[in-house]
Amino acid sequence: MLVAVSLFLLFDFAALGLNVWMSVKIEREAVGINLAGRQRMLSQRMAKVLLQLEDAQRVGAPLASSLQELALTTELFDQTLQGFWAGRETEGGQGERVFLAPVTQAHTRQLVAQAREIWAPYRELSHHVLTADAAQLPLRLPPVVAYAKAHNLELLSLMNALTTELETLTRREATRMRWYQGLTFLLALCNFVGVFALSQRRIRRASEQQDLLDEVIHKVAACVMVLDEDGVTVIKNNHTAERLFGRDPGELIGVRFDQLVVQREGDVVGVRPDGSTFPVSAERHPAFLHGRRLFVETVHDVTEQRRTEAHLTGLAYHDALTQLPNRILFDDRLRMEMARARRHGQHLAVLFIDLDRFKFVNDHHGHEMGDLLLQSVADRLRACLRESDTVSRRGGDEFTVILGDVHGPDDAAHVAKDIVQRMDEPFHIQGVTLHIGASVGICLFPGEAHDMSSLLAGADEAMYRAKMLGRGTYCFHTQDTE
Repeated sequence: MLVAVSLFLLFDFAALGLNVWMSVKIEREAVGINLAGRQRMLSQRMAKVLLQLEDAQRVGAPLASSLQELALTTELFDQTLQGFWAGRETEGGQGERVFLAPVTQAHTRQLVAQAREIWAPYRELSHHVLTADAAQLPLRLPPVVAYAKAHNLELLSLMNALTTELETLTRREATRMRWYQGLTFLLALCNFVGVFALSQRRIRRASEQQDLLDEVIHKVAACVMVLDEDGVTVIKNNHTAERLFGRDPGELIGVRFDQLVVQREGDVVGVRPDGSTFPVSAERHPAFLHGRRLFVETVHDVTEQRRTEAHLTGLAYHDALTQLPNRILFDDRLRMEMARARRHGQHLAVLFIDLDRFKFVNDHHGHEMGDLLLQSVADRLRACLRESDTVSRRGGDEFTVILGDVHGPDDAAHVAKDIVQRMDEPFHIQGVTLHIGASVGICLFPGEAHDMSSLLAGADEAMYRAKMLGRGTYCFHTQDTE
């Protein structure tokens, strides 16, 4: 009996350890996914800063702020890329210091190696600009701007591919962990049945069978109740059950089980005397004592488990600032919408939105004002869309939209035009009036792209062209621009 109980506790702790291990591993891998996504944003920011430097130099505007941002973005991009290759400490999404482990899978290392080849001259040219004096800058700036225009989209594509690969590896790892959890649960369940089978045999042979049964069930950490032949009334329970249901010793005896555990609104809950409820999971197994068929019910309070699952789900699939779906959830919905479009012969559109003059808000009003502005932008974007559409914060001041079941380019253009107009309207936040804008890129499926990566890349490229055309407008991706 002692060995059986010890094994039960061992499996219980093993399941707990697997949960903790899985949570830590997913959290660590989520850091890599988030930083890979940030690399894409940083490469875009570097290209934008270089264009701003070029414009500022042309009109004789101050360059210090843009040079400082270029230094920060290149340093952060370089740190993170080196971390993916060899492992190193870098800056996390909230400004904290995190250790980024190197990628080890062959395909992901190949992606990082290709990015390093592109990045090496990019970094060198940027360094020349950052170390140039006023006289040297006009000579050193054009080469790096030309290099950025030539290779930025390729670098973006590699970072997108790296993010997708890391997400795929994480899903595989999560599936493997679930198999381990299932095996542990099965072993624990078998051991649990063995505990009671052993109890029955010992009870039949022991003269003090009742005391022995009490000793066994009170040692079990789970809530255990023994029900009568009909599986209705409690005839025996352990102390854990009394504590769980808020009852005094002996008060559970004779109580109907369906008064303790009920189903409400599709969920199974435990009920205490004061009417309060808590989520539970319950398992029932038949048992025989002196030829008498009884039922053993085990009840687990899953409040903490539900809270942890809800918290992890929120972190994994939603942007903490705007509460919009994040990249992972957006990509999952895009896959489903593309599959639905293929089945029903429908069309959909992806919009890539980048805010104009958002950096000016951050620089002159602070990041707190910038965060409030992003929340207001999220609200306006929701108002421009149908409930069936999806809007996601891609990162920084970039957003993506899925328009399902569109009838043609005109539908997508109508929404894009509405978004541009709404973003052009002033924002009134904490007594401050802010003016920004938006550049929107549109890519249609299946007309202009046939898979998710090309669809997103096409919308991104179209947005970049909208920026080059003067911002505050929208552009479609077409095959002849690839």
